[in-house]
Amino acid sequence: MKFKDGSEVSLSSHAARMNIQLLKASDFNEKLHQKGCSREVSVQKICQVARDEKEVREVLDQIWKDPPEAEDILSNVQENNEDLYEFERKLKSSNS
Repeated sequence: MKFKDGSEVSLSSHAARMNIQLLKASDFNEKLHQKGCSREVSVQKICQVARDEKEVREVLDQIWKDPPEAEDILSNVQENNEDLYEFERKLKSSNS
């Protein structure tokens, strides 16, 4: 992070100065598991199957409201985004 005066400070240092706690993916995973989600459900997995940041937030909200259905929610999102994954696979294979 760069300030107006040109000085630089790391994000973690700036957060500490502002008394802000930065949450890591592992923190979110622990909260999901405490809420009742299986260990198969993680923030990383949600990010892999979602199209974009908006969908990540929507999926997290759905899972937070209904933790026992988390795996089904992830499966549905993955199925709905299958066209996106197919496109990515085609791009990778054409670049190889």
